[in-house]
Amino acid sequence: MKNYVIAPALAALAMFVFGAIFWMSPFPYKVLRQATDDRVALAMLGPLFPVTGTYLLPGPHLDRETMTELTQTGPSVLVQFVAESHAEMEPGVFVKGYIHYFVVALLLAILLQKIAPVLKGYTCCIVTCAWVGLLGGLLLECNDPIWWHHPWAWHLVNLLYGVLAFAVAGLVLGRFVKPGAPPPT
Repeated sequence: MKNYVIAPALAALAMFVFGAIFWMSPFPYKVLRQATDDRVALAMLGPLFPVTGTYLLPGPHLDRETMTELTQTGPSVLVQFVAESHAEMEPGVFVKGYIHYFVVALLLAILLQKIAPVLKGYTCCIVTCAWVGLLGGLLLECNDPIWWHHPWAWHLVNLLYGVLAFAVAGLVLGRFVKPGAPPPT
């Protein structure tokens, strides 16, 4: 039970604290550009994007000729738009965030238990978790810059966060794994 409840619960807590420190620091936001006027930009977006959703412009609803013309003349944009007002940071977000981290830590704990016979020690657990974070991050964070022509900076910040968050989980989970032990049946 401790490997599949206590260990992921503690790892999730460590990831949660690390995430708070990382995202509350100015570091990740240094790569963001600023609109010339946030109020004007937001006022203009509302009528253009009528409901909450993801918008791709030029959009795939256009005929091929128009899509090609608009893509070649630019600009292009992929927008995550929230039409409804909301609190800057709602309490429910923290609960959902912790649950999210718990599920990730649980899956990491299961993986580490399964590969315990080949792990060489505590450091190996941390490095393995970091590698899992790197692999997932490379797939998900490099996707948008490659396929959708997004600027790299924000995605690289997210990739770094993911690798570090997985390493933090490994710091905790590694204390519960017995390297070299046979996997549980």
